[in-house]
Amino acid sequence: MPLLRENRQAISKSLKWTRTLGIPLAVFLIVGSSANSPAQLPTSAAPPPAKTEPSAPIDPLERETPRRAFMGLLKYGERGDLATAARYVQATPGQDTDMARLAKELQALRSRYKGDIAFLSDDPNGSVEAGLPPGEVRAGVLAVGGKTVDVILVRVDDPVSGKIWLLSKDTVAKIPELYAQMEGEAPTAAERIVPAALTGRHLLGMSLAQWLGWLLSIPISWFLAWLLEFLLSAPRRIWCNLRKLPFSAVWKTPLGMPLRCIVAILMHGLFVYLLGPPLLYRVYYARFLAALLVGCFAWLVSRTMDRGFDHAVSRTRTQRAGGESILIVLRRLTRVLIGLIGFVTALAALGLNVRTTLAGLGIGGLALALGAQKSLENILGGVTLLMDKAVHVGNFCKIGNQVGTVEDIGLRSVKLRTLDQSLLVVPNGSLAQMQFENFGPRRKCLLNQHFSLRIETQVEQLRFVLDRVQSMLDQQPAIETGTSRIRVANFAGAAFELELWAFVKTSDWTEFTVVRQDVILKIAEIVEAAGTRFAAPTQLTYLSRDAGLDAEKGNDIVHRVTELRASDAFRFPGEAQTRAE
Repeated sequence: MPLLRENRQAISKSLKWTRTLGIPLAVFLIVGSSANSPAQLPTSAAPPPAKTEPSAPIDPLERETPRRAFMGLLKYGERGDLATAARYVQATPGQDTDMARLAKELQALRSRYKGDIAFLSDDPNGSVEAGLPPGEVRAGVLAVGGKTVDVILVRVDDPVSGKIWLLSKDTVAKIPELYAQMEGEAPTAAERIVPAALTGRHLLGMSLAQWLGWLLSIPISWFLAWLLEFLLSAPRRIWCNLRKLPFSAVWKTPLGMPLRCIVAILMHGLFVYLLGPPLLYRVYYARFLAALLVGCFAWLVSRTMDRGFDHAVSRTRTQRAGGESILIVLRRLTRVLIGLIGFVTALAALGLNVRTTLAGLGIGGLALALGAQKSLENILGGVTLLMDKAVHVGNFCKIGNQVGTVEDIGLRSVKLRTLDQSLLVVPNGSLAQMQFENFGPRRKCLLNQHFSLRIETQVEQLRFVLDRVQSMLDQQPAIETGTSRIRVANFAGAAFELELWAFVKTSDWTEFTVVRQDVILKIAEIVEAAGTRFAAPTQLTYLSRDAGLDAEKGNDIVHRVTELRASDAFRFPGEAQTRAE
């Protein structure tokens, strides 16, 4: 009990510090978020404004970086706005009047593009690549038959838009030749098999054949994932069957579904690449599949961590009781951390600005610190409660005036299953302010009983009861020897009061009640064998009637008091002298 009281005081002190730490934590979070923001307030007086140069012109087509320039070329080409798409191409001497035709040919060659736009630099200065001079970057290759052409972007100084990135004239000069070679190619086997009605009609920039192939690739990818699972587990299944050993494949465990989804997404992405959709569609769909892969990997990591925590909890329960509560809370924190990392990574895979998201999380941390101080108090209380090991899941406790078994210890509250099977939820912050008693750590339970024998019990009978009860306690295997005793505690007017003191060697409340019942029944048998009985509640009632005051004696007393007051002997000396004068 003193240990539990010290734990409760420690928890209370830590929770009182929570309110003090709330404001500094909020300031820390907002400072961290403002460090990533593009604008900050000055900390000192600003110097006088100097003469500034005219700002650089802003390109309305967003051709300031290689990635934006290439994406703009693809976007306007998909829309069919060839005139605007031609503005992303560097003019070639002698071909100024054919820019629209070149953009159309380049749009036709989009299915022969090989590269990853995500690796293109988003820096206005580009990146340094081997074999290329500064101001040029390689965006990929165009492959037609056995011939490949590098797609080079070059930075030029436009008099209207400033420094922008365009498709280099060297690449543009090779486009007509590649287009002619592609037109002269014989149709592939797939093109000959697919009906012209499906290849000739288009919907949203894709032929009906491509749409049909995309729809069919989803169940086919899932079937191939299942087939790969079956083939990989077949050798081990055969070996176990021959040895007559139990077989359990990893695909049948909780890790099987995330693994199956990862394989299916990879195969589906391969099918989509082989279908040759428009390049811009391919870019956006690849980002979507990448976000799905991130989610599946986070799912797989979470399942793996759960298996590790389950194994650690089982070992803790068998080797070191009480540590499972900390592991359960750590599992929940790990899930939250994996979810946050997966969410931010998925946003990055979708091409969104992660810095803005992190800055938003900093502002959200400010709101959390200022507006959720009570929640932070409960969270810190739960962590302190677990670190102090004051209570564990499965302990039999008394919280306030409620008694029950602890079912769960969370970051916010403790759940107690009471004796009437109702669920009591106690916030961790309030737990430190309540009377809390944990019966779980005790190794034995106290059996303290008081009973009375009637006053007519003779001394020989009383000694007989004491000796027999003490012998019964010493012979009881569930009672701790050496500490049990029975004594006459009080000699009341109507009964002999006896006190029994013993420890039951169990910490389970149900077993304790069984032993207590057995001891009480045996005491009743001993009292009955001694020829006496237990004392019943006794109440004494006194009946009397007073005669009252005699009238003659009363009159006589009044008369005598009057005479005394009239005499001088009844007065004080000073009063008598004054009257004589």
